Amino acid sequence: RHKVAVDDSDFLPGIVRDGNKGNHRKLIHSAWIASQKYQEERDVGMQDVRKRLRTCHDCLPIDTIHVDEDGSSWNVVTSPVTEPVHRTHPEWNASHQFKTDYIARNIPCVIRGLDKSHFANISTQWRTKVRHPDDVKSDGNESQCQRQERMNHVDSENCVINTDWFRCAVGSDTLVPVRIDNASTHDIFSNGANNEHGGLDEDGRAQECETRQIKLDDWIRQCKQQSQMYIDEPTNGMQIGYLKDWHLVQYLMDKQNVHSTQNTVPSLYQVPNFLERDVLNRFLTRYCDGGDYKFTYWGPAGSQTRLHSDVLHSFSWSYNVVGKKKWVFHVPTCHEREINDAANDNEKSCFEVIQNTGEAIFVPSTWKHEVINLAETLSINHNWITSANIDQTWDCLQVEISAIEEEIEAWGVISNDDFEARENMLRGCIGLNVTMFTLMTALEIVELMQTIADVAVDEHEFDRLDGTGRLIEIFHFENILRVVMRQPDIIQRLEAILDSQLYALEVGGFVKEVMEYTSILKQCLFHFDDNHCHQ
Repeated sequence: RHKVAVDDSDFLPGIVRDGNKGNHRKLIHSAWIASQKYQEERDVGMQDVRKRLRTCHDCLPIDTIHVDEDGSSWNVVTSPVTEPVHRTHPEWNASHQFKTDYIARNIPCVIRGLDKSHFANISTQWRTKVRHPDDVKSDGNESQCQRQERMNHVDSENCVINTDWFRCAVGSDTLVPVRIDNASTHDIFSNGANNEHGGLDEDGRAQECETRQIKLDDWIRQCKQQSQMYIDEPTNGMQIGYLKDWHLVQYLMDKQNVHSTQNTVPSLYQVPNFLERDVLNRFLTRYCDGGDYKFTYWGPAGSQTRLHSDVLHSFSWSYNVVGKKKWVFHVPTCHEREINDAANDNEKSCFEVIQNTGEAIFVPSTWKHEVINLAETLSINHNWITSANIDQTWDCLQVEISAIEEEIEAWGVISNDDFEARENMLRGCIGLNVTMFTLMTALEIVELMQTIADVAVDEHEFDRLDGTGRLIEIFHFENILRVVMRQPDIIQRLEAILDSQLYALEVGGFVKEVMEYTSILKQCLFHFDDNHCHQ
């Protein structure tokens, strides 16, 4: 590890020792205040959506935004409050404004225009047109704008999946993980044989979704067959497969590395800046062996993901390359009541969103939702964690830790000091344990502070890179890190995974050192003015 002394004056240039101390102190103060209001912001967001549900009967209770073709800024194009709303953001403020309006408030939105910018590559390669927009006849009286709207609609609605690309890039005989919903009875994957247990195992218990490895070429054929069967008879009770949680990008990179010493896999897509700063996937890919939360979903008409909230209380986004989905969102309450309790209220607590080809949806943390594909659909999906939901992820870990302790007590076979087993069980359940969470959070603070140090003396660069937002993130992460380090078993958990008490103590010291740096920032609120006078 790279050790930096706490009093190293080069680590925070501009923030403490360079000019404009009064201005910097104001920025730090506003960031610190904002970092203490994350739950308040979420409550306001949920209340706003509920208010919109009560007052908007013919429109969505959430915004639809459009990203400009160069991907640098966005506008709100439809809003349940005033329609249309055009809110243009300069390039250096677009990311911060999206975080403020949607991520910090923890409310969903529909995003258009990414097929012309960040996802233009896969939108071109993974789609093929059924017919050209000009092949669709008009009434002969349409204006130029109406014609363009018709062409755009037909252009997206008449695309199908370019299966030849997948046969070529992935391989027709490559096995892919298809999830089978065992709640139905007719199994298309068993040559029409019936599931005699009706979704139950031999002991009469409900079966979870089963994963079957199927050749890609067989999946392409079966997917189209399932779609047609669902369209012809939606309630025929057949078992519908769904190729989901497919690590396609990682597979292509691994495939390339087998045949070449250089990584020449082209970037299929770019994540927009306002959906970046993905702490989870960056940590997993840089420091852990295998596994991330970047997926490709490919499902026939009728395939679905049943009611759930996302793993680790993460945020997620989903981009439809081809197809159409119906989302049903259940609005949480400020007091975290269950949906069944909310259903007893007179007010509406859920709403539907239709997601078309070329559209993305931002899914907030802890929001329960269900999704059904209305046509054969191919999408890209990421789960991600930022400072705005890091506390939710820690809450998720605490719930899982309690559940594991209950299981351990029931089994009676794991000793009270076996933290290796506890950490391994935790990672096995949700893909993350306390050790990983601690290191992930501490390292993110270090990188954020280095970013601030690099741009603090340049006001334009500070704004362009959302310096204020970075400060808010630092304080968010530090709040949770202090909670983690107060846990009585934190050193034992670190020692169990690092396999060394010395390493565990060093990591603990490193984390405390990181928190001291944030204390320096906080001291700027109270101990520095333009004349370096104590206030």
